[in-house]
Amino acid sequence: MSEILHELLELARAPFGHFTNTRDRLSYVYLGSALLVAIIVYVVTKAREGTLAAAGLVKWLLPKEVLLHPSCQTDFAYFFVVRLLRAAIYGSVVISSSAVSALTVAGLTSLLGPSAPTVEPSFWIAVGVTLVIVVVIDFTLWFMHYVYHVIPFLWDYHKVHHSAEVMTPITAARMHPVEEIMDMSVAGVVIGTVYGLFAYFLGPAAVQLTIFEVNVVLAVFFLAAFNLRHSHVWVRYPVWLQHIFVCPAQHQIHHSVAREHWDKNMGFIFAVWDWAAGTLYTPKGKEEITFGLGTEEDGGAWHSVSALMFRPFQQSAERIRTQFAPRRTR
Repeated sequence: MSEILHELLELARAPFGHFTNTRDRLSYVYLGSALLVAIIVYVVTKAREGTLAAAGLVKWLLPKEVLLHPSCQTDFAYFFVVRLLRAAIYGSVVISSSAVSALTVAGLTSLLGPSAPTVEPSFWIAVGVTLVIVVVIDFTLWFMHYVYHVIPFLWDYHKVHHSAEVMTPITAARMHPVEEIMDMSVAGVVIGTVYGLFAYFLGPAAVQLTIFEVNVVLAVFFLAAFNLRHSHVWVRYPVWLQHIFVCPAQHQIHHSVAREHWDKNMGFIFAVWDWAAGTLYTPKGKEEITFGLGTEEDGGAWHSVSALMFRPFQQSAERIRTQFAPRRTR
């Protein structure tokens, strides 16, 4: 009985662990850095307008129209439900990068013989490994995101994320389990393969530079106000830099209902993939954005945990039914 209670307590703690785990992008470290940048944005913006007042900071950071919106309240409820499901059920079916890495090393060993790396560990080798891994991760995430937007069946699940009508950092976790399993498994296979190749050919030299146990490039990106991309706080890089790195404003554009913004800025860290694919949108100034799908489904259809969880299954089933339904002929 005590073991069951212990497991239940561990399960109940799972959602909160995301905020304390420094390897998680919702960690207090990255939320704190986003808060600091948001405060700076407030001070600079209000000082230019001549309306700077400390009393208005909290209202600006936490506007009632966002916090009391049904979409926001659904985000928080959905976060805890899905994180509990992930910890209890579907997290165990995700393909892990460590398992794939071990299989890659084993496969290379059987084909080429035991590993015999001659490379000595060095700082510059570690820099190269770090950069290659982060580029591979980023391209994989961009490609998966692109696929979700262009394949209608997958869009049925990805639209859960886009159905948010207001955004807070918790909106980053507004993802359907089907999409999460696919993302994590594909990333596990790709990253695990790269890890395995490095481990076999470089041996002990195959190390990354890390901060908080995270690839240093990823960690710096998370520290650079990453969590403001799902918020109302507008942070825009110079246009030339928007062609290299994705800024919070660009991702907010990605969530816009305006048709000219649809399927734009699908990058995670680097904007070069969108630039090459013709899906890059670089705002040149402040743009007023309304978040949502930009369809008749906005305005209430996604304001419940059950809708976010089960509506995509209904829609994809209907898509399959109509696709394969017998055609009437005269």
